[in-house]
Amino acid sequence: MSGRKRIYVDEGEWNRLRQEAGKLAELKRDVPKMVERIREQTQADIEASMREVDQRHARFEQAVTQLSEHTREVERETAQRLRENNDRLHREITEQGAQLRSETSEALRQQQETLTRAIDRERQERERRQAEIGAKVDALRADQDRAERIAREYAADAQVLRDQVVQYPHERYLPNRVAPLEARLSTLVSNVHSGLGAHSLSAAQELVQSFSELRLDLERLDQEWRACRMAAERDLVRLRELLRQNEKIDLRGRLPENSPSELPDVDHWSRGALTRLATEVDSLLAQVRDDAQPMTTEALLAVVDTVPEYEQRLETVVTQAVTAMRAAQLRTNLAELIADALDHHHHYQVTTAGFASEDQREAFLAKSVHHVSGSEIVIEVEPGERVDGPPVVRLHNFDADGASEAERAARTRSIHRNVLDHSGIDLRATEEHAEPDDRKRDIEPLITRRAPLSARFPVEPGETRDRR
Repeated sequence: MSGRKRIYVDEGEWNRLRQEAGKLAELKRDVPKMVERIREQTQADIEASMREVDQRHARFEQAVTQLSEHTREVERETAQRLRENNDRLHREITEQGAQLRSETSEALRQQQETLTRAIDRERQERERRQAEIGAKVDALRADQDRAERIAREYAADAQVLRDQVVQYPHERYLPNRVAPLEARLSTLVSNVHSGLGAHSLSAAQELVQSFSELRLDLERLDQEWRACRMAAERDLVRLRELLRQNEKIDLRGRLPENSPSELPDVDHWSRGALTRLATEVDSLLAQVRDDAQPMTTEALLAVVDTVPEYEQRLETVVTQAVTAMRAAQLRTNLAELIADALDHHHHYQVTTAGFASEDQREAFLAKSVHHVSGSEIVIEVEPGERVDGPPVVRLHNFDADGASEAERAARTRSIHRNVLDHSGIDLRATEEHAEPDDRKRDIEPLITRRAPLSARFPVEPGETRDRR
C-alpha cells in the first residue's frame, strides 16, 4: 500500500534553533570604518553648507557698513554673535560625527533649545538698544528737517535689510512674511519721496525693526535646518555603512577548517530583504541630499528618529538569514537521519539527494530504494509553511510489494526513534493522502544535480551528530 505521510517537527526544538540563530546574528560594527565613511561622504557637504553660511555672513557684514548710525551698531553686534553661534554649531556637528552619537534626535533638540535661547537673548539686547536709539530719535521729531532726514535713512536701512532677508529661503521657513513688509517698504519710500518722511518716522523705525527681527528668525530656522540635514545625512551614511558591513554572515571560528572561505550572503539567505532595505535607505538619503526639493526641518527630524528602526530591521534581516541557513542545515540533517533509519532497519539505500533547483533555501529531497522489492521512498523536507515556522517532512511511499500498514508503521517508528535519539527532535506523523505524489517520484529533474546526502552545513560548536 502506497501513500504520503506528513511529519511535523516539534515547535520547541525549532524555537531553540531560532534562538541560537539570533545569538549568531549580532550585527558587526566596525566603528573606525564607519567614522571614516561618514567623513568621506559628508565632509564635503558640511563644508559646502558652512561655506554658504560664511559667505552670507560676510555679505551681511559688508552690508552693515551701508546702514545709518541709528541701525549700524546694533546689526554689527548681532552679526558678530550670530557668527559665533554658527561656528559653535559647526564644531558640535563635527564632534557628533566623530563620536557616532546614538542619541542624535536628543542632541539636535538640545542644539535647537540652545540656539533659541541665544536668539532670545540677542533679541532682548536688541530691543534694549533700539529703545535707547528710539528715545534719541523721538527727541528730534520736533525738528521737521532732521526728522525727514532720519526717516530717509531708515527707509534706506530697511531696503538694505530687505536685500539680506531675501537671501534666505524665506518662503520655506516663514511663508508669506516678506511680501507684506515689502509692500510697507514701497509705501514708505513713496512717502519719503513725496516729502512726507517726517510724518512716517515711526513707521520707518518699525519697518527696520521688522526686517531685522525677520532676519533673526530666518537665521535661527536656517541653522536648525542645516543642523538637522547634516545629522540626517550623517546617520543615513552610518546606517548604509552598517548595512555594508553586514552583507555577509560572519561564521568565522564556527566553521570546520576545511569549510569554504567565502562567507554566506545575507541578501541571498534573506531572499533579497537586505537589498530592499538598502534601497529604502538609499532613497531616503537621496531625498535628504536633494537641493531642488529640500526636505523640511520636521521631515529631517523624522528621518533621524527612524534610523534606530532601520537598525532593528537590519537585525531582523540578519537573524532571518542565519535562521534560514540553520533551517537548511536542519532539513539536510533530518533527511539524513530519516534515510539512516530506513537503511539500518528496513534495508533502503539512498540513490539520489539534493536541494530543489540546487537552491539550499528550498526543499531537500532524497530518494531511497529497496533493491530487493523495488519499493521507493522519497524523503521531502520543506521549509516551514510560515516564514518563522519549522520545516515539514513528507514521505512519499511508492511500495512495489504491497507493504502492509504494520510495515509502514514500523518504518515510522524507526524514523521517530532515530531522529529523536540523534538530534533530540520529536516528530509527529499523520497520513496526509492515500496516494503519494507521482511528481516527486523522479527527483532528478527537481534537483538537477546529485549531491552527497551528508550535511553540507557546519555543525555548531557543542553539537554532535552520531552515525550508526
